[in-house]
Amino acid sequence: MSSNSRIERFLNSLRENLTEGNYYEGHQELRAIASRFVKQKKHDRAIEFLYLGALELCQYNQWGSVADLASFMINIYIDEKVPVTPENKERVFDILEKLSQATEYYPRVYESAIQWTIGEIGRVGDSQMHHFVGCVMRNKGRYKEAEQHFLVGTADSPQILGNMLVEWAVRTDAKDYGMFVARGVLKYLALGWYEAACFCWRGFIARMAAVLPNAVSERSENASLPSKVGPVYYVSSPHELVNFVQLLLLTVERSDGNAASDATRIFDSLRRKYEASFGVNSATVGKLMDLIAEKYFGVVVQHQQSLYDIVNSLFAAPPSLPTITNDVDEDMD
Repeated sequence: MSSNSRIERFLNSLRENLTEGNYYEGHQELRAIASRFVKQKKHDRAIEFLYLGALELCQYNQWGSVADLASFMINIYIDEKVPVTPENKERVFDILEKLSQATEYYPRVYESAIQWTIGEIGRVGDSQMHHFVGCVMRNKGRYKEAEQHFLVGTADSPQILGNMLVEWAVRTDAKDYGMFVARGVLKYLALGWYEAACFCWRGFIARMAAVLPNAVSERSENASLPSKVGPVYYVSSPHELVNFVQLLLLTVERSDGNAASDATRIFDSLRRKYEASFGVNSATVGKLMDLIAEKYFGVVVQHQQSLYDIVNSLFAAPPSLPTITNDVDEDMD
């Protein structure tokens, strides 16, 4: 009997159990068969069986079982060093898309999937995986988690993050939307991804102009100046920090990396004027601005931590699921 025929026979048995409402029995039988495949070193067969079985269980909303089987499949990916290919990722995406209905099980699976890609690719893992998870988290209103993934996502992530930061500001009834756009732009700059910072800004300001049209006005006299930042805007009070973020981007764009340049002096002036305005987030903003000073302005800053540790700490997962409140001083870490 061919491997495909054998898998189909096992799946038919699973379907019978599920049709009769024997979800637990079906799950356990499927797991036992997959374990047998693994012991026989038939890892490809185990992966395919777990994937197809998880999809069957999705039809019955058995999300705990789906998460268990998906985690089993991803553990095989990790243990057998399965390469990060479009086909292998697609299995994960397919399950994650359906599993997104089950908030309590979702992190367990996507965190394992990202660890798999980190093991195979290194650094922060697969950018497409991060972008996918970021989009799901955004759609569920879990903005802090979405932000963490968009920051290391694809080229499409920055603009989506910029849009999302306006949603977050609206949902928290923020007084100064600049507190939110700074989350994305400053972190992209600290990572050395200037183009992403600009796209994040442009996504943000376009969405803000749609939400608060009376607060945002384009400065037409600057329209002819070429800039990755895009058109120059003026944002009225109480959103002064939005203007700060735009000025920072324009200053970075004009810097030549010389610590004695006019751009560096403007950067220092912006720090003195605005950094304290971030309130409880001033220390975090200070660390980000130190990194930006080093990357773009030739300023050497002494760190108690290594550069890697500082940047890495910016993406530390929160100890519990974030709750959206009316606190405009949302922790930027």
